[in-house]
Amino acid sequence: MTNPFPPALDGAVIPGGCDNCNAEQHLRQDQPGMWSIDIHHDNTCPTWRRIQAQRAGTPDTFKGR
Repeated sequence: MTNPFPPALDGAVIPGGCDNCNAEQHLRQDQPGMWSIDIHHDNTCPTWRRIQAQRAGTPDTFKGR
């Protein structure tokens, strides 16, 4: 399997990733050939607040009796 990113990028912090705040993208190699990118938003970011509110709410797929 070809590695999509050079190993030197493991742990890299890249500015950007959100149109509403000064977010940073954190690049991490989880295992060989498997990478993840986490976006770290500002605490005041409206996008981040919306994500938090959605996570705290009842899922749309929940059907109560």
